[in-house]
Amino acid sequence: MEYLNDTILCLTYAELVPGIMLPDTYKKNKKRGNIVVHGFGGNGRKVFIEYESLPDKYKDAVKKKYGNPYEYLAKQPILDLIDWDLEAQKFYTDYVLPNGQPLPATATDAKGKPQINYVERYTKAASWLNMISHLTTDKRALKRALNLSVMDFWDTVCDLIVKQDVAIPANAKRLKEKVKKYASAADLTEKYGMLVEVNRFGNQRAAKIADEESEAVLFKLLSDPRQHDDTVIAAGYNFWAKQHGKPTVTPGTIGYFRRKNEHIIAPVRDGKKATYTKYTKEIQRKRADAPLLQINADDNCLDLFFEVERWNDGKRSVSKYYRPMLYVIIDTYNDYILGYAIGDKVTHELIYSAFRNALNHIAELTGSYYLPHQLQTDRWGLDVKMKNELGEFYKRIAKFTPQAHGVPQGKYIERSFGVEWHQVLKVLPSNNYAGKNFKAKETLSAEYIVEASKNYPNIEQMPAIVEGFINVMRKKANPKTGVSRQVEWLEAFKASEKSQKRQIDAGVKLQLTGVKRLGDGLKITSAGLKPVLNGQKISLDVPDMVIYEHNGKKADIYYDPENLNEVLVTGDGFRFVAGQYRKVPAALANYEQGDGERLHQLFEGKKRITELMSNTIHERMKALGDVNPQSLLQAGVLLKDVKNGAEAEYLESLYTQPAKAIPAAPKQIAETKPETTTDEIDIYDLY
Repeated sequence: MEYLNDTILCLTYAELVPGIMLPDTYKKNKKRGNIVVHGFGGNGRKVFIEYESLPDKYKDAVKKKYGNPYEYLAKQPILDLIDWDLEAQKFYTDYVLPNGQPLPATATDAKGKPQINYVERYTKAASWLNMISHLTTDKRALKRALNLSVMDFWDTVCDLIVKQDVAIPANAKRLKEKVKKYASAADLTEKYGMLVEVNRFGNQRAAKIADEESEAVLFKLLSDPRQHDDTVIAAGYNFWAKQHGKPTVTPGTIGYFRRKNEHIIAPVRDGKKATYTKYTKEIQRKRADAPLLQINADDNCLDLFFEVERWNDGKRSVSKYYRPMLYVIIDTYNDYILGYAIGDKVTHELIYSAFRNALNHIAELTGSYYLPHQLQTDRWGLDVKMKNELGEFYKRIAKFTPQAHGVPQGKYIERSFGVEWHQVLKVLPSNNYAGKNFKAKETLSAEYIVEASKNYPNIEQMPAIVEGFINVMRKKANPKTGVSRQVEWLEAFKASEKSQKRQIDAGVKLQLTGVKRLGDGLKITSAGLKPVLNGQKISLDVPDMVIYEHNGKKADIYYDPENLNEVLVTGDGFRFVAGQYRKVPAALANYEQGDGERLHQLFEGKKRITELMSNTIHERMKALGDVNPQSLLQAGVLLKDVKNGAEAEYLESLYTQPAKAIPAAPKQIAETKPETTTDEIDIYDLY
């Protein structure tokens, strides 16, 4: 407390808040003008609140704590003589209690409950004793500084000790003894150490468990995964103690020992996975500063119920509580969902499908396929050396850095399945939210689930519902920025050269993630290739040169079930990406813009191949020079490769002779001739 302008009694902010008035209450009273405040805080400046402006209940609170403030302020000069003992503060900061623990120096304990800051408590006590010892030793200084007699000083200082809650005796006789003992201490350790109230810390009964053998037995009992009650542990320990001549203990002693050694017991009792996060230092990481620099992938049992029909031994049963397994790929830049796949359970194919979906979505947003720089997943489905099929797949996608076993917190994606995820699931129109997992506090009532199950959607509706949920999550505003995650991701992608560095084409994409068509390879014919993919028969547009050079060869096909317009065709000596063949309209009336030009290009292609066929064999035969093919054939003793070449030239010479006139076909045969196809010359003439 201080007098402002020598006339106005004021409390400092520290004296009023929070001991007498809560911070929020102070702000409200200040805003409403209920209290008069002088000054602004910060940079060492003080704030003063006029005592007389306080509401009556707060005046009473001041009197209850400090007594009459005007009388209290009359004693203020004593408080001004106290110098904070920094040497004592260092001593108590480094002080180690008999139980091996330092003095508590925080305002709250590990569970958030208020506690005393003992470093500050004992430093304050030492500072007061320093002041009292100095003034009572030098009576002239006491008279000069306070103009008080020694007797009045003891009365005043004892009263202040109570008001200031100082950890030294407030009784004059006991205080004098304490000051005398404090002043006569041999060294600082004895001087400051006498103020520590050792009996406040630790359970002295725990001293009964002092030797290593007793501790080992107790550690063994407490680390039992069944987590027995302290009374059971005490009974078991005491049975052993009596047999070996050790002191018995109470359940309270067991409880103290257990709490003190929780960090030692927990890994064995609760499991390493459960205690890893609690007892190891958190590694705080900075998120990727651009899209596609690091992605996470993980599975999630989606908290949505669907109705599913099952047949077992010819008997039909209906379950209303089927939940699909969702595999999700997110970009750690802003937790944007790049891809997903749904199924009954996690399989390798479900994972491959999710990555195909991610690449397709990236192409949908950016116009091209891009691979990430780094991929992080858990170790599900991997062998120790990560050399199985799934491990090799991950390595081809990106730099693969799997998360350590049992540490899901290391992946950003785990946090993506949290509050925001469930907020959206709860409000879906399908109204089939299943609640959080059974361990969570936020569960649904059994009555609600039974009633809601009457209208759960069928499993056939699942793909559309899940797609809608994913789209909401993608376009929902990021709470941190207020901008849609999709917009945020795309703008950052366009602005980053690093994000666009790993661009790939459709062929590479299908090599990495494509599904191989089962069965034997298909033969390439003049009609191209007509595989059945994803239950659908399609016709692939095979390039002219491939048909010419590889006609009759077998081809393997890799495809994306989500996009049959891009199919990878591979074989001996060829590899290309084919789209679906677009048939040319037979009727002129069905022609659309561009069809005429396309038809022209098709016939031009046929003409080029025809010319190529004639020119190629002719050019190859020039190397024979004066060799007579017919005489070579007649000789019959040629090497096989020369003979084959001679046969080819002989056949060519036959085909290049002038064609003989072909008689007209009989009328009845002409009438049964099949209709001309779109490949015949009459269509070309029409064009």
